Amino acid sequence: MSQLPLVALVGRPNVGKSTLFNSLTRTRDALVDNTPGLTRDRQYGTVVRGEIRYPLVDTGGFESNPEENIVELIRSQTMLAIEEADIIIFVVDGATGPLADDYEIAKHLRTSGKPIILAVNKSEKKATQEGAWTFTELGFEPLLFISSAHGRGIGELLEHVGEMAGIDENYHAEEDEGDEDGPMHLAVVGCPNAGKSSLINKLIGEDRLVASELAGTTRDSVDVPLNREHGRDIVMVDTAGIRRKSRVSMKIEKFAVIAALKAMERADCAILLLDAERGITDQDKRIGSYALEAGCGLIFAVNKWDLMPRGGDALKKFKQEIQIEFPRLGHCPVVMISAKSGHGVKKLIPAAEKVFNATNLRISTGQLNNWLSEVTERKPPPRAGGRAVKIRYASQVASHPPTLVFFCNRPEKVQDSYKRYLENQLRDRYPLAGSPVRIKFKGGENPFAEKADKRPKKERRR
Repeated sequence: MSQLPLVALVGRPNVGKSTLFNSLTRTRDALVDNTPGLTRDRQYGTVVRGEIRYPLVDTGGFESNPEENIVELIRSQTMLAIEEADIIIFVVDGATGPLADDYEIAKHLRTSGKPIILAVNKSEKKATQEGAWTFTELGFEPLLFISSAHGRGIGELLEHVGEMAGIDENYHAEEDEGDEDGPMHLAVVGCPNAGKSSLINKLIGEDRLVASELAGTTRDSVDVPLNREHGRDIVMVDTAGIRRKSRVSMKIEKFAVIAALKAMERADCAILLLDAERGITDQDKRIGSYALEAGCGLIFAVNKWDLMPRGGDALKKFKQEIQIEFPRLGHCPVVMISAKSGHGVKKLIPAAEKVFNATNLRISTGQLNNWLSEVTERKPPPRAGGRAVKIRYASQVASHPPTLVFFCNRPEKVQDSYKRYLENQLRDRYPLAGSPVRIKFKGGENPFAEKADKRPKKERRR
């Protein structure tokens, strides 16, 4: 799969990183307030620009300890960006001019070797722009004047990100078409100390990664090939931990989503490792939701199952919990394992291959439209404003993940509940377990309408 850049927003507290995050992702996921360091749980999002989808991280989300020295917080979040990001947007406050904390961040960023964009926020006033040229002292180019609150300069900012990533307007996402003949890129993701290193070691048959009871001990950063005598070759994508965490002072759990985010952008399929003893955490749910956004196939592996009470009730209860906590991922396979003893681990690779095949599934146009006729006749789209919503035609435009476009007379009126109905019916008909499905609606005429118009008028009246 192609690797799109991970973009990080860096800056001292209260310069508008969360507002910029919301503007770039077109969401309201990051909390916005004048209180410095407010950002908490939401740490990542997806920027969609045409066909391009790439992950965005708001490092303000890591300012979670109000008692920690502010200089140490700045140093820590900057080092996170240096280690994990491909492109850094350094956000400063045009209304205040450069402060000591800005210079502290700049000092660390200069040593990163990463592409850096200096975004002077809150520059909606001309007087602010004139004074903001003092930011040239920080020594970064390009320097852009933006106003995240008013949307000013956001387009130019995204253009610079695209240029740095080598992406132009003619870019077509390579991940839309999987390489069915190449190796499967498999990632193991999850919270620290869930057993990821132990599982990878079991899968590849050697102690390739350091495994420890201490969360976040993995240091290895190299992908591991898994050559098999029978079946598809596999590349284990490096995800097992957050690298060089000894240099970062904040809670390790805050980095789990970032490691998983980068891994799933590169992977064909991900194994989300859950801890049976700990249960499902908020971090697990974030990682699972990002698999949908990244278009990555997913398997749930419940680790340490050998430590749980024996019997079918425990198994049934945990699977029900997965259904409740991951409502959009109920189709994903669930495998109970013990990474330490190896119990159940052999089931993961066959399950991953099935998910890989699901992400590459191709449905012929004829089959798809026969299916569409059946499901719309069984349950037509709800009327909107007294007028019918008619879906005329469907076509699969991409795989990996399967992406379907439905042409209808009023695409904006198709309700989310009906979109879920179509997805559920599609999964009932085709082997799509574990794979995301992207469904889009567009206005347009039935491509067979021209043929219909050629019929005699009497026949058309019938």
